[in-house]
Amino acid sequence: MIKTSNFTQHENIDLSREIALVAPSDTPFTTLLMNKKLVETAGSVTINWREKTLDDTEDISKTEGHTPDTFVSSGRAEKSNVMEIFSKAVQVSGSAQASNIVGINDLFASEINDRLTEVKVNIEKKMLAPTNYNDGSQVPYIRRMKSIFEQVHPDNVVEIETAPTQNDFKAVVKKLWDAGLGSNEFYCFVNADFKEIIDGFYANQINYNMPMDTFGFVANKVITNYGVVNVVLNRHMPVDKILVVDPAYLRLVYLRKPSFEMLAKDGDYLKGMVITECSLKVLNSKAVAVAQ
Repeated sequence: MIKTSNFTQHENIDLSREIALVAPSDTPFTTLLMNKKLVETAGSVTINWREKTLDDTEDISKTEGHTPDTFVSSGRAEKSNVMEIFSKAVQVSGSAQASNIVGINDLFASEINDRLTEVKVNIEKKMLAPTNYNDGSQVPYIRRMKSIFEQVHPDNVVEIETAPTQNDFKAVVKKLWDAGLGSNEFYCFVNADFKEIIDGFYANQINYNMPMDTFGFVANKVITNYGVVNVVLNRHMPVDKILVVDPAYLRLVYLRKPSFEMLAKDGDYLKGMVITECSLKVLNSKAVAVAQ
């Protein structure tokens, strides 16, 4: 819990644990990475990694006593992303901090918690933006990370004409299976309209055992031939896309973990800022599939 008493003891307060706990239902994608501890630390404003691709030579059978004459190696495409700075500031007057507010014991700490929630929501939006990338080399010199949609392999995009069908949904999941990923449990993120459509695919394929005063059906987990899919409603998803991921190949990367920094006091108020610097790494671009 964030408390004002901590501010006088530490110039910077690590909020990594707090950000993992705030607004889980409003930031399901970011919360998934945090809760599964798919988090890394970077040492620069640019992160680089190699995406390994195994050799797919079909016929590797040889004669008895053969001498190797062909040598192969894994493909290692170089990938990169940039760190984006997220920050929000708080300022509370001395009078407001001293006042008794119903339901709020510590106004300044409450405001910090609210700003932390807003930072996490903004990170969620940026990671799920259709386009976002900017290396910060031109005005206004703000680095913006590549979103997950900017890191998906072109072969893993399923084009849909109007509303998605059940076959479209299965085709997106099949893309991850085709890639030969080791996992068999995936996560699907959709906005409200597409979630209603997916619910409709399976609404007539169940036995309804709920009490007679409780009605409705939602498809939160779908079993397919290609793996189990956890379907998650996400208000920050583009309304025209279905996103299916294998989270084992995703990483939230910090250059600076979420923290609170007290700012210099030069008047009758308390002020400080919540700040973090992070990015998204997709270790395998075929661990992400999209219908659009």
